[in-house]
Amino acid sequence: MEDEVVIACRKNYRLFLFVQMELARQHFSWLKLSLNGRMISGSGVLEVGDRRYQVDLNYSPFFPIRFDRILIKGISYHPKIHVYGDLSLCLYHPVQDMPLFRTIPLVEMIPWISEWCVHYQEWQKYGVWLGKEISH
Repeated sequence: MEDEVVIACRKNYRLFLFVQMELARQHFSWLKLSLNGRMISGSGVLEVGDRRYQVDLNYSPFFPIRFDRILIKGISYHPKIHVYGDLSLCLYHPVQDMPLFRTIPLVEMIPWISEWCVHYQEWQKYGVWLGKEISH
């Protein structure tokens, strides 16, 4: 059944991506988003406390496993900070946190970037990831 949801998103990707992009635009003016072929691309500066983060994102039903690829410029790989090998943020577990028979909308994911940044700042200060986590 889950595969059917992904297949439907891919089949109707123009509409799916347009809706995702418009919902995100309505709620997150700091992000500049556009349709780029079969994905949403975007970037913006996120302010968390007194720090600024340059965020780049891509969102597509054609990506394997998860639809999002969200990166923060200047972040280097470290196994304790919840990034994948391509430096995209690990905001959720792609199997255990996935709602049954659906995807996670982009508009729901964007606030998690701020939360990730807070945990990153704490990790820099204390050397421990203080957010919720599932071992990889």
